[in-house]
Amino acid sequence: MEMKIDDRIYDLIARKLDDGLLPMEETELSDWLAEDVKHEEVYAEIKKIRDRTKLLHRDFAPDTEHVLKRIKRERVRQIGFRYWWKYAALFILPLSVALVLWQGMKNEAEEEHRQFSAVSRPGGERAILKLYNGKTVVLDSTMKSSLIAHEANVRIEMDSNHLLRYSSHDSIEMANDNKNNELIIPKGGEYQVVLADGTKVWLNSASRLIYPQSFMGKERRVVLSGEAFFDVTHDAERPFVVETSRMNVKVLGTRFNVNDYDDNEEVSTTLVNGSVEIISGDQQAFRLVPGEQAYGKENELEKREVNVRLYTSWIDGKFLFNNTELEEIAKQISRWYDVEIFFSSESVKKVRFTGAIVKFKPLEDLVRMIESTSQVRFSVKGRTIVISE
Repeated sequence: MEMKIDDRIYDLIARKLDDGLLPMEETELSDWLAEDVKHEEVYAEIKKIRDRTKLLHRDFAPDTEHVLKRIKRERVRQIGFRYWWKYAALFILPLSVALVLWQGMKNEAEEEHRQFSAVSRPGGERAILKLYNGKTVVLDSTMKSSLIAHEANVRIEMDSNHLLRYSSHDSIEMANDNKNNELIIPKGGEYQVVLADGTKVWLNSASRLIYPQSFMGKERRVVLSGEAFFDVTHDAERPFVVETSRMNVKVLGTRFNVNDYDDNEEVSTTLVNGSVEIISGDQQAFRLVPGEQAYGKENELEKREVNVRLYTSWIDGKFLFNNTELEEIAKQISRWYDVEIFFSSESVKKVRFTGAIVKFKPLEDLVRMIESTSQVRFSVKGRTIVISE
């Protein structure tokens, strides 16, 4: 025989398992439970279902299927079906909602992963070399060591480490006017070159370097757009000059990083060792010592002490960020992974992130790290990413 249950009891059970009851209501429900042992059995069964529903709400994980199978295997106590169902209905809807939400989130995650897979490939060794005579050579990691050009006193070759190397025989005096080469690094690329004087240059994504095949005259001058790290061969008689659109860096022999991308408001030079002289427009020249950085807008450069690793780690295959705004991080991601990035609002650009990641990991790894520690979300479609709160 099926027992009749007052709607008031349904309400008390539901609120007992959700938010709790007032003292008088607790007494009322306790009295009802004490009336019949079947009341306690019904309450226990409903509580089991409710506990599993909360588990689903908390995790939304693939283990949900396992939990449901366990519930199905458990024998529901022998009470009237309609009687049990009247209680269970209080919690079936939340359970169903949890399952639908979990499945939706699962599908969304799979779609997100698929979208990221299309753009996740990190950058690598890629460059275009333009010789002074108009010849163009595409350089990448698949090239084997080979001779690219050889004329008079200059030999240009790709060595076994995929390093573009210039060798100059200075004993042969030749005019070198207008014999400039240009090394262009596209988005998603980086490359290293050893210039004719032995100076080694690491070029970052979306950068270009114009330089002579061999250095003649009283100085060694190169023109940079973008970012590069220089390990300059010492020559007391001929200073090495890096010219950018907003400053010149003059050295004799040292290691330093120059960052002057067109889309950056500020330019910077970070000194690792040695000494450099900074010249910017009409501003008075000043020197840096190791651990210092010249930064700012043209004619308004200042110097400060910095952790040089934050500005040079890219040559060692790492991204290092220390309380860095997402707007700046997005520029680096865009250049290295060759994607376009937009922000849903100005406030999102100002969100800051601290962390480190290997550059050669998929973009999705970097994105998940940022999302896990910042209140932002990355959405990808094609080669476009939108960052929102």
